Amino acid sequence: MKKSLIIIGIICIGLMTNIAHVLAQDKTPSNSENSSKHGLGAGAGFTTGYGLSYRYTPNKWGAQVNFAPYKDNETERYSVGLTILYKLIENTNTSLYAYQGNHYYYNSQMEYTYNPIAPFNQTYERVSEGYMNNGVGFGIEIIIAKRISFNLMAGFATYRNFSNINLTGETALFYKF
Repeated sequence: MKKSLIIIGIICIGLMTNIAHVLAQDKTPSNSENSSKHGLGAGAGFTTGYGLSYRYTPNKWGAQVNFAPYKDNETERYSVGLTILYKLIENTNTSLYAYQGNHYYYNSQMEYTYNPIAPFNQTYERVSEGYMNNGVGFGIEIIIAKRISFNLMAGFATYRNFSNINLTGETALFYKF
């Protein structure tokens, strides 16, 4: 628990520093290449999903989709995330936004049971699970190069079909075009 509080404190200090920097900058968004509508990259988060990521932000409202499939002979796993974004403050090199994330996770795999009485008589059974994680919070987008943005998001989430409530963290890296 202490580690979580320390990490949250560091993230909050970093966000407050960046927010102060954002508020001190010119409030008119630039029409440069940094204000691209489309982004393609990788994202990972408890409520946004993980994998290949596409972001579309035509104006203050935007959306992000994450998707990662995996399948072999014994395992089938999918992560699908849909996130709604709303820009609160937009500047030349940073943006502050609110987000609402939805992540569906599905995992199905073969499990082996070992019988110590009959060691050569193993049984195989397919075990599957699927659940939703949902969250809300704030994020900051930082333009780290001409067309590359780094995103950090933090907020509150419900996990495993609303059975747990806790803090969440998300991140993404995009090439903007």
